[in-house]
Amino acid sequence: MPPQHHMKVEPKKSKRIKRPKPINILVPTDFSRNAAEALRFAVPLARQLGGKITLLHAIDLEVISGMLSAIRIINAMNKSANEDAAHRLDKLARTTVPPELLEKKVVRFAPPHVGIPETARELKMDLIVISTQGRTGLQHVLLGSTAARVVRHASCPVLTVRPVAGARVPGPKAAGLGPIIKRILVPVVFSEECDSSIRFATTLARMMQARLTLLHVVAPLPHNYTKYIVEIQQYDAEAKLEAEQKLKALAATVPQDIKTQVLLRQDTPHRGIINAARQDRCDLIALRTRGLKGLKNYILGSTAEKVVRHALCPVLTFNRHLTASEKVSRSRLGTP
Repeated sequence: MPPQHHMKVEPKKSKRIKRPKPINILVPTDFSRNAAEALRFAVPLARQLGGKITLLHAIDLEVISGMLSAIRIINAMNKSANEDAAHRLDKLARTTVPPELLEKKVVRFAPPHVGIPETARELKMDLIVISTQGRTGLQHVLLGSTAARVVRHASCPVLTVRPVAGARVPGPKAAGLGPIIKRILVPVVFSEECDSSIRFATTLARMMQARLTLLHVVAPLPHNYTKYIVEIQQYDAEAKLEAEQKLKALAATVPQDIKTQVLLRQDTPHRGIINAARQDRCDLIALRTRGLKGLKNYILGSTAEKVVRHALCPVLTFNRHLTASEKVSRSRLGTP
């Protein structure tokens, strides 16, 4: 009988499945009621995204020039302000954020519009959730205020929450809270950046298990066009047909596992976006700040500014500061 050779079979090593990196969410607060609404929105959002919340309070401590020589006084003021802010952050976290969702609490000495973007960069935040209204009220929101400057300078997407009187915001510790974002409206302008915007929205929709609505707004007809009515109406019909075809082509690039619909509106851009979000009952507008008149015009009368100011649902603005490769390497939110 020929000798039998027994081969030693090594047991297969089970592959370790890497858990996705949690989304790091920065929620600045000035301890106002409006900031509290943004935080109450951020808590169920963190649950939905599998994220962690970092609370931030930025202290803009004004020092009178005559006090610069009084180091002891300045240090005492800083210590007192820091201890008070830390105490208030502890209380806010304890009453609003479940322990499993809280990453850390940060107190920073800097003007809020500086401290918030800098903290987001240093701590490698993936998302900032901020109220469009602080202590100063809506009239100052987008004319040089904290929210506007954060949107302009942040290196990550910024989700602005507009407090609405009488609006119901889910309680942060509600049992069995389901997804809060189920429908995402994505305005598109058929620019060269359109494809990357769709990829970003696709990633967002997959993470949130949400439906996408791709919207294009066609400019309205001029009021006095009786002299060239035939030509203008023909141009308008052709523009709508072309826009509809482009929308369908874009929708075809979205993976089939994500429910997608297209919507064509004729209106001024900001009104078309706001009305579509309301009528389609969207929970979020994902809006690129470049491509709608450019980021440099964001603050002064642009489409994006008007949408953030007047939309009833939250608006997620994603900017152009980071390249796609940088965003992929550090964020699950995708590649604007």
